[in-house]
Amino acid sequence: MDTHTILQIIEIIFAVAAFGYGVYEHYKRQHIEKVLKTITRSQPGDVAKIAQSCRWAWLNVKYAHEAAVKIPDSEEKRQLLKHLALATGDTAAGERLCISLFNQLLTFQKAQFDTRIITHPEIKELELCIKENNNSN
Repeated sequence: MDTHTILQIIEIIFAVAAFGYGVYEHYKRQHIEKVLKTITRSQPGDVAKIAQSCRWAWLNVKYAHEAAVKIPDSEEKRQLLKHLALATGDTAAGERLCISLFNQLLTFQKAQFDTRIITHPEIKELELCIKENNNSN
């Protein structure tokens, strides 16, 4: 074998190795993209569930406040009303933050994959998911 043939064999080996590595990188990238799609489709539903829980907590605190105002005046009543007022604000803020995060996740998904898909087992019961589906139709 002369030097030229050996160089050609080495070039072929490198070409096959480069092709194999390219195929490997392609499938690795596809796998990462698939994982990202799954995450970006499931997280908005989870955030919508948290937002709905915050809404329920806010309603429970509101009902507790309505019941507490009927209690005769006392220091305990004032303390109770103070903490209920703080809880009302906290639960409302929690819901607003969840709505913001929900929209950010869908915006990221739209920018990355040109979709706004939500996957969640309770998608038909979650208020944010229902609104999103109504807006997209």
